[in-house]
Amino acid sequence: MGTLTGRPEQQDHDGSAHGPHPDGRCSAVVVGAGITGLTAAHALRQQGVSVTVLDAAAQAGGVMRTTHADGFVAEHGPNSFVSSPVVEQLLSALDLQQDVVEPDASANKRYVVRDGDLHAFPLTPRAMLTTRLLSTRAKLRVLLEPLVPRYRGPGEESIASFVRRRLGREVLDYAVDPFVSGIFAGDPDTLSMAHAFPRVTELEMVHGSLSRGLMAQRRRARSGGSGQPSAPASPARLVSFVDGVQTLPDALAASLGTSLHLSRPLRHLHAHEGRWVVESGDDGKSHTLIADTVVLATPAHALAAMELPAALRRFAAPIEHVRYPAVSTLTLGFTRQQVAHPLDGFGMLVPRVEQRSVLGVLFSSSLFPARAPEGHVTLTVFVGGARAPQQAALSSEALLPAVLRDLHDLLGVTGDPVYTHHAYWPRAIPQYLLGYQEVKDAVARTEAEHPGLYLAGNYHLGVSVGDCVANGVLTAERVASYLGRSAS
Repeated sequence: MGTLTGRPEQQDHDGSAHGPHPDGRCSAVVVGAGITGLTAAHALRQQGVSVTVLDAAAQAGGVMRTTHADGFVAEHGPNSFVSSPVVEQLLSALDLQQDVVEPDASANKRYVVRDGDLHAFPLTPRAMLTTRLLSTRAKLRVLLEPLVPRYRGPGEESIASFVRRRLGREVLDYAVDPFVSGIFAGDPDTLSMAHAFPRVTELEMVHGSLSRGLMAQRRRARSGGSGQPSAPASPARLVSFVDGVQTLPDALAASLGTSLHLSRPLRHLHAHEGRWVVESGDDGKSHTLIADTVVLATPAHALAAMELPAALRRFAAPIEHVRYPAVSTLTLGFTRQQVAHPLDGFGMLVPRVEQRSVLGVLFSSSLFPARAPEGHVTLTVFVGGARAPQQAALSSEALLPAVLRDLHDLLGVTGDPVYTHHAYWPRAIPQYLLGYQEVKDAVARTEAEHPGLYLAGNYHLGVSVGDCVANGVLTAERVASYLGRSAS
């Protein structure tokens, strides 16, 4: 789960070395200043491409926002993210390595609720044998996984169907369902296994079994893919920053300087003589840019509010209908004496079968330093998602009683919080539903029919922060390649 110090509004100047020319011409316009759009623009500038970034919001960063108040740190969206080589390169380019913080070594437990009790999720074969999270029958069912044949049914398979077939119902209920809620805030009965977890699907397709596929991966990792022993690769790390996750989009925004224009919604987009005419602005103020390329790095539903060419909208229609369930994030501060649980872990996830109000809780002050004042703790609670979107829309006053009942029952929390921050996202995370190939095909067709236009939202190549960074870098490479071909 989590899945957000403000920055001053950028003044609207043109003519920087990497921004538009004085006549309103530039090589690339990026629409959307979330992490994908900011990363794409940063990567383009590093390659010497003239770029302008537009966003309707008054603050860059999308859902990556952090609030500091009364000694508490509240993340509105993601609380951390997993590094990768491309993420590490970005952190180095922005000179952020010294600001990175990793979870406390003692916070490696991930709890899952069963029958009202918290159980550490088993992370090793030995732990799997001894855990009370799963029954003996469920453990025996897992051992039979290599004997389960490949999927031979028609069409895509849901996450729930895949897990029931290969690992059994109990693993679905108490292992996979809560983690799907933590990643997508989604319903495993409606999410596509092939699109939500393509690497796991590939294990079955290639090796016929998840366990055989994982063993093959370990052998390749030990040999470096060459069949010969090799030095182990550096493990991916879970990270945040001293001042919270907003540090990353703030650094990207600062690197863009006057190329970034906030409170500038896209009003109209159309092609003219092989280039793109981009009209933006609000409250009677209109700005026109002529660009060789346009990157639409917005949520899928934002396309519906834009004035787009009829042909483009026709191709992109399936994208506009991607579902985004509502999620509320409650950051709650308590005195340490108010919480009986030791909070000795990452957090807890709550399966749907437990019929609780909360999807999960992060033990934020156990994860990273300075997330709460001395003698206090911070809990980040997630509510809603596909499981109960109407609940996410409730006010803080309406949400708190049910949330506090769950926290009392599960963590021994007593009394009212001394600090509360509520972030409501009416459209939180895109759902990769069954039939999602139609959306992927729509992206490909839209780009193929409109040279110089690129779609780069998180509805396309993954929803995590790391996925969005990789998507931004990949999109920048594609744009630079197109510009290079156009110039030749």
